[in-house]
Amino acid sequence: MSSHDSRYPTNTSDGKLFETLMIAAVLLASVAVLSSYNAADPDLWGHVQYGRDLLRDGLPATTTYSYTAQGYRWINHENLSEVMFAVGADTIGIRGMLLVKSFLGLILASLMLLYSQRKRVGMIAAGGCVLLAMLLIGFTWGLRPQLFSYFYFGLMIALLGWCFEGWEGRWHLPWLRMRPSGEEFIQVGLSYSPRRLRWLWACVPLFFLWANTHGGFVAGFVLFAAYLLCRSVEALATRGHEGWGLVRRFLLMIAAGGCATLINPYGPGLHLWMVQSLGYPRPEITEWWPPELINLTDARILCLWTIIVLFCTSLLFSRRPRDLTQMVLLGLTFWQSMEHQRHLPFFAILFGFWMPPHVEGLLRRINSEQPGGALEPQPMSWPIKLGLGGVLCGVLVLLAGSIWTKTRDMPVPRSDFPVTAIEYLKQHKISGKMVVTYNWAQYVIAALGPKHAEDDGVLVGFDGRFRTCYPQEVVDMHFDFLIGDHYPKMRYRSPKSAPYDPTRVLEYKRPDLVLISRLQEHSTATMQTQRDDWILLYQDKLAQVWGARWKYGQRSSPDYIPQLQRHISNDPQQGVAAWPAVPESPLATKILAAR
Repeated sequence: MSSHDSRYPTNTSDGKLFETLMIAAVLLASVAVLSSYNAADPDLWGHVQYGRDLLRDGLPATTTYSYTAQGYRWINHENLSEVMFAVGADTIGIRGMLLVKSFLGLILASLMLLYSQRKRVGMIAAGGCVLLAMLLIGFTWGLRPQLFSYFYFGLMIALLGWCFEGWEGRWHLPWLRMRPSGEEFIQVGLSYSPRRLRWLWACVPLFFLWANTHGGFVAGFVLFAAYLLCRSVEALATRGHEGWGLVRRFLLMIAAGGCATLINPYGPGLHLWMVQSLGYPRPEITEWWPPELINLTDARILCLWTIIVLFCTSLLFSRRPRDLTQMVLLGLTFWQSMEHQRHLPFFAILFGFWMPPHVEGLLRRINSEQPGGALEPQPMSWPIKLGLGGVLCGVLVLLAGSIWTKTRDMPVPRSDFPVTAIEYLKQHKISGKMVVTYNWAQYVIAALGPKHAEDDGVLVGFDGRFRTCYPQEVVDMHFDFLIGDHYPKMRYRSPKSAPYDPTRVLEYKRPDLVLISRLQEHSTATMQTQRDDWILLYQDKLAQVWGARWKYGQRSSPDYIPQLQRHISNDPQQGVAAWPAVPESPLATKILAAR
């Protein structure tokens, strides 16, 4: 049985044309999916600002824009990505950055399809798996440093697949058969190209880039090492003592990749910090929660369940040979995905690369009643061909239009971010030390922070950089105020921190401003108990700005704000602003219509 059976026949011009149209449709649909999630990320303001600072002043050794952690060491594992974000924002603008983001997604989807084509997998299985993978990846494919981790991981898997062409996709443990019978499970010896294996050295510069771009290099390196160690087991199982040459080569590549990650501004200090940081849970960050598998109203969970069901049934019923190494890595990434949502894209990427052959095997088995068990399309008359071709062309036009529209701008929803509150603070030239909910802190830094160290501006108590530049004591007092102690599953609190006190953050280092979300009821309730020391300067339906009474409520103070200049309302916050939504910014001259 030919492995071409499930493909549209390509021995005719019609077949080649339809296959080309289907490939284009899958790729454009993948990009359209990845372009659907273009809303502003809370950390993007900070990434751009820190990148600009690095280019202007060099690498900072200690925390910037903060009054609570001045002089505290800053281990930034995202330096290179922040430089790229800064250069992108200042040259090609937000639309250019969104187009680059989409282009990276196009490359990833193309690599998946190319891998399936090399494995002689038809477009039904290959296209379906790629689209499912992109749907799951799309929820995290934003303008964030994580984007580069997922992209680098895809490059690594594509490179490993090319280097191990002929070896990959087969069962290489003679003493352990996956099934007692089945013609596609016949044991074969190792087949590989020594010339291609030399390209494993390309992983060395990849890990150098990765370690300077995002902390996800740790996950990538662990999976890289696991891949080569599993291949080592296969080499020894198949060749015995003759396999030790390959094992030594693979161990050398693991060591070289690990050494490449040491080439960063902090050397081994980055690794030591990451080991220490990963030893603490992060329940305050929802991305580190396990996926809520029972929440079937969440589109991401529905997509995940679809992938899980297809993953399990394909492995159970496909007659394609299993690959030990692939099964181990799929198992590792699936396990970590069930522990932390942030790892779901790693599993999805492996699914998109490695599962299409097994999905096609499942489809063949389901359609085994057809002659030869093939998934052959029925002959079509020319009107049907013309109609189908027209539909595919129409789909391509619609997808291209959707991508162009979605990459036009990055909306900053006023219902999610304190755009109007920032405008109020900017208008009144208010500066000082601000307690601000960490999801808004980097927006505040970009909009109100000092442009240079000697300038006036707003310094924040805590922001999304988290433990990279804040001691755990500061982290704990912030979440004591923001969340309280009513939800222990949402908190990690160091036993070394001071006793729980939701008001301590209002006294530590004497802040004089508070910007909070009214949706976070614990912090708003706490502020109501502090009216003797704090006055409400601004309020809308989303945000509140409080000022220290000694600074903004005393007529003798040069910063006194009269009652008439305080804006207290329940005005709904509707519509969106164009990123960066910073008053007087040249990038924010356009306010979009309400959506």
